[in-house]
Amino acid sequence: MSAPPGDVVDRLERLASRAPRASADPDVLWRRGRWGQRRRAAYALAGVAAAGVLASVLTPAVLERTDRPVAAVSSEMVLPDVLQAPGAWEPAFSVTPLRLSAVGVGQRSSLWSSSATLWGVSAATGEARWLELPDSVPSAGASAQVSADGRRLAYWVTGKTSGAPLATGGTEDGIPVVGVAVMDLETGEVTRWDIASEHGLWVQGLRWAGDVLWWEGGAVMPLGDGVTTARDRMWTWNVRTGERMEAGVRPDLSQAGDAPGGFVTLPRTVRLEQVTGAQLPDVVRVELPTGAPSSAGLTDPEMAPDGEHVAALMLPDAQQHDDSADKDLLVGTKADGAVTLQPVGEVQAQAVLGWRSPTEVVVSSRTATNDQGTAAAQQAWVVDVTTGARTELLGLAGPGPESVAADAWAAEVVAAPDPPFAPDPRLVGAGAVVVLAFAISLWRDVRRRRGHP
Repeated sequence: MSAPPGDVVDRLERLASRAPRASADPDVLWRRGRWGQRRRAAYALAGVAAAGVLASVLTPAVLERTDRPVAAVSSEMVLPDVLQAPGAWEPAFSVTPLRLSAVGVGQRSSLWSSSATLWGVSAATGEARWLELPDSVPSAGASAQVSADGRRLAYWVTGKTSGAPLATGGTEDGIPVVGVAVMDLETGEVTRWDIASEHGLWVQGLRWAGDVLWWEGGAVMPLGDGVTTARDRMWTWNVRTGERMEAGVRPDLSQAGDAPGGFVTLPRTVRLEQVTGAQLPDVVRVELPTGAPSSAGLTDPEMAPDGEHVAALMLPDAQQHDDSADKDLLVGTKADGAVTLQPVGEVQAQAVLGWRSPTEVVVSSRTATNDQGTAAAQQAWVVDVTTGARTELLGLAGPGPESVAADAWAAEVVAAPDPPFAPDPRLVGAGAVVVLAFAISLWRDVRRRRGHP
């Protein structure tokens, strides 16, 4: 029989040198060895878990520092070629965005949940980022409105109520709306206007008219058996002078469109109301085209920058508003307190979005739908109201923005900046766990091959 190889002898000698010199109970030695193995395994598992959690927690902060959004100072506004919400894991604006060309509501993810969050598009770069606004409630009706020049943002805010918040108070998961706030996007300063209420506010709409914010809301009151009502009010807030008051009129903010220095509404088919600042509405008579159905109605009014041209879509039946159907585009010129609307060729659209120039109106049409039948993608077009010619302007993905600054529709359209690398941090953590577990397994295998326990 030949002698064992030299490396085997060396291993046996090393093992013998570590053997206990005094007599010991083999069972005790075995238990000690097994306990040491379990302890090392527990330490390894704890380290792997800690590495996964640490990677998940640190990933968003690291990405935000390495790819910080830019809010460049510029006197010009731009629009991206695609208006859409940022990715669920993308960062928020780390500095005040200075000006926004659009705002909307999307689902932002965190490690443990996702929630509705306001997002904005930088008017200087066209990049979309999440907005971290103090006490914002983006689930309420008409969640946010950006001013015509993109320098101010109005949004609903939450706070304490003396009683339990009620669902019709614009709440989500028991979060009540208690007022409205305005952020100066150049300085980041936020000013609030809270209305005292026991259960929160029922809120309906927000609209800018120059420096004046019009908003509708009132305290929710229970009637019993789960039924509630609200004492609805219309309010005006001049954010330049600080004057706050209850308005003497109630324009329909849910169907309002942009106008020079304010907005326009269509409370009835035959009447257009133009609101400027905090003044009472200027009433304009509206005449439909010859041959229009007697049941026809209008929606999506928008007034051109020159204050003379008005665009709207015609509903064949005012009592049946089909959001999925395209509607005829009508345009008219205001003269002698009236505006007579006429079809623009055979142009149809889903919505009127604004005016790019006194003779160019921006409309949208649906290009894709989701399983629920709502628009998953839309295309914005520029229509020349004198010829009816259409040209593509930009795309709108997902639900699209809730508010676009009126001045932005005349802005240059630029290529949307590439989104930052923002993976799901939970996947990053899982990857870190796999890598570390593999490294520990490899290390233990190498130790065993070298004769270590």
